Amino acid sequence: MESHNRESTPFYKQLKSIIMDDIESGKLSSGDKLPSERELAELYGVSRMTARHTLSVLEREGIVERRVGAGTFITNKKIEMDFITFNSFTKNMLGKGLTPRTLLLSVRKEQARPSLARKLKVHDGEEVIVFKRLRLVDDTPVAIEESFLPYLFCPGIEEHIADNTSLYQVLEDLYGIILVKAKEYMQVTFSDDSESKLLRIKSESPCILLEAVAFDKTGREIEFSKSITRSDIVRYYSELNLK
Repeated sequence: MESHNRESTPFYKQLKSIIMDDIESGKLSSGDKLPSERELAELYGVSRMTARHTLSVLEREGIVERRVGAGTFITNKKIEMDFITFNSFTKNMLGKGLTPRTLLLSVRKEQARPSLARKLKVHDGEEVIVFKRLRLVDDTPVAIEESFLPYLFCPGIEEHIADNTSLYQVLEDLYGIILVKAKEYMQVTFSDDSESKLLRIKSESPCILLEAVAFDKTGREIEFSKSITRSDIVRYYSELNLK
């Protein structure tokens, strides 16, 4: 592995690219063990520090998993989620052949503060109901989600929401509310201690903050949602038509 000038690709990025090429070509697959830091350094002519940094980057990105006393293994469990298509979490995961699970963490009622009232187009202080849920895929926690709904639209809904209940299905079946589109905003954030514990990640891990306002067929703002999603195992994508 050679570097010809100051502007050439750093060694750790070159090594990472080699490993990623092996994964994408099928030479390496989930569960396979990678060579040790020393073996990587000798095999590709880099320092052990470079090999260690490469593995650390791959671990942060959810490509590999380091097991104490065992070594480094390919995981590559990235879950792709469409940023454009509006769909429920459950339907999205089932469509990918994955097993979704939802744990209801808390339910509360509160008065809408000005910022929330603007998002939902309700009066300041109007009663909203808030559901906080933990989303899991194949028993791995991937996101913490809070949903805020004007209680006027769905009185008594708390009696119908439990673990693994589809909020959108309840809205449709019991209240005749069909959500058809959403405006979504995405940015990077870092998990706090409580979020990290629920998601089983290190504190202040990079996560994806996704905020959305969902609308029904008449254009009413029905739900404001805020989710913290693990960036190490979830990747958002979009498909755009240019013409």
